[in-house]
Amino acid sequence: MGIRNTPLPARQAMKKLGQDLSDARKRRSIPMRLAAERASISRSTLSKVEKGDEGVSLGAYARSMI
Repeated sequence: MGIRNTPLPARQAMKKLGQDLSDARKRRSIPMRLAAERASISRSTLSKVEKGDEGVSLGAYARSMI
């Protein structure tokens, strides 16, 4: 299934997950640079995760949760 074929409920869930991850990081006053380093991803990838980007691997979302 390509990015453009992602069902609406899945896109909405990814956006919510990204926002929840962003809110949690900010509540803990963790800078994006440090959160990305801890997740072993780039800052730009973390930014995409927090925006709910569909093109980011599920692994990047999972690593961002730690």
